[in-house]
Amino acid sequence: MQVHRYDSIPKFEEVGPEIYSIPIPQPFYADNNVYLINSGEPTLIDSGYIQSLGLLQRGLRQIGLSLGKIEHIVYTHEHIDHISAALTLRHYTNAKMYGMAGMADYVGNFVDFVHRFQRAMNRLIYKAHHDKSERDFELVRAHEGWQKFLSSVDQGNRVDLDLRMDVELVEGDVIRVGEREIGFIYTPGHNRWHLTPYLLGEGVYFTGDLILENVSAIYAELDGNLADYYASLDRLIDLPIKRLMPAHGRIPESPQKAIRLIRKTLALLERGIMRRLREGEYDLSTMVREAIGPRAKSGGHYITALATIHAILQSLIERGLVGVHEVDPPYEKYYWNGDSDGSDSANSNSNKSGKDGRAA
Repeated sequence: MQVHRYDSIPKFEEVGPEIYSIPIPQPFYADNNVYLINSGEPTLIDSGYIQSLGLLQRGLRQIGLSLGKIEHIVYTHEHIDHISAALTLRHYTNAKMYGMAGMADYVGNFVDFVHRFQRAMNRLIYKAHHDKSERDFELVRAHEGWQKFLSSVDQGNRVDLDLRMDVELVEGDVIRVGEREIGFIYTPGHNRWHLTPYLLGEGVYFTGDLILENVSAIYAELDGNLADYYASLDRLIDLPIKRLMPAHGRIPESPQKAIRLIRKTLALLERGIMRRLREGEYDLSTMVREAIGPRAKSGGHYITALATIHAILQSLIERGLVGVHEVDPPYEKYYWNGDSDGSDSANSNSNKSGKDGRAA
C-alpha cells in the first residue's frame, strides 16, 4: 500500500483527563481529529485515513504507545477520512472494532463504496453545471482525492477491502474501557450511520462530523438527511455536554453555543435560498455561489457546499415550497412554488425525519 509522506509528524495533545487528540492529514477535507482515551485500555475514537496510518503510529510512539497496544477502536461513521485505516489495521493490532449496527454490511467492499460515493458526487456536479467544460473540470477536481485512495489500495497488500466490525452497536449500548464507560447516541443526518460516543458521567461527547466549526456536509444524494440532522442537533442541545470533541477543527469553548450556531447557520442558509428563489430560477451552482459566497466555488470544499445546499433544496421540494425545472436532465433549475412566507421553515425541519435515516 502506498503511504503518504509528510514533512512533519503531528503530536497528541492532552485535551482532557487521559484524553488526547491528534490531527491526521487526509486529502478530502481538514485534518481528521483522532481521539485517544488512555485510561487502562487504550481506545481510539476513529482511526483516520488509511495512507496516514503511519503518522498515527508515530504519534502514539511519542506518548509511549503503539497500534499494537490499542485495545478498542470506536467509529463514528463510515466515511473514508474516519474509517479507511480500518482496512489495514487488523495487520497491526488486535484491537476490537466497534461501529453502528448495519454499517459494515452497507459499506461492504470499500472500493465499491467509494464508487457509490463518486457517483453521488457526479450526480451533484451534473445537476449543478450545464456547461460541459466547466462540468468536466469539476468532475476531475472532485475525483482527485478518491483516485489517490484507489491507487494506494490497488497497489498494496495488507489491505482487507471488506469492512468488518467486531461489535455492532445500537443506541443504549455501553462498553467498558479500563476505568471508563462509553455510551452511544444515534445521531443521523450527516449520514445514516452516525454515532456519537460519550463518556458516561463525564459530559464528554465525541461528535464526529455532526458538530464542526461550520456546517457539516449533508449528502442527500447518498444517505444524508437534513431533517435527521436538525433532529440530532436538537437532541444534543438538551444534553449535559461539558466538552464537545469534533472530528475536524478546534474544540469549541461552549458546546451549546456551537450547536446553536450550526442550527442558526442552516436556518439563515434556508431563508436566503427561499428569498432568492422568490426572485427567479437558480441552478445549484449559482445558488451555492450566491448563498455561501464566490469563494466556495474556488475552494477545496465545493462538493461539500453543493451537497449541503442541495440537501436544503431537497427539503424545500419535499415540503412543496420549491419546484424543479428539468432544463436538460440531469441539469436542473429550481423555482419558488410556495405561498408561505417560510417563517417557520427552520423549525419545521426538526420534526420531519426521513424514514430510517435515509434521504426521502
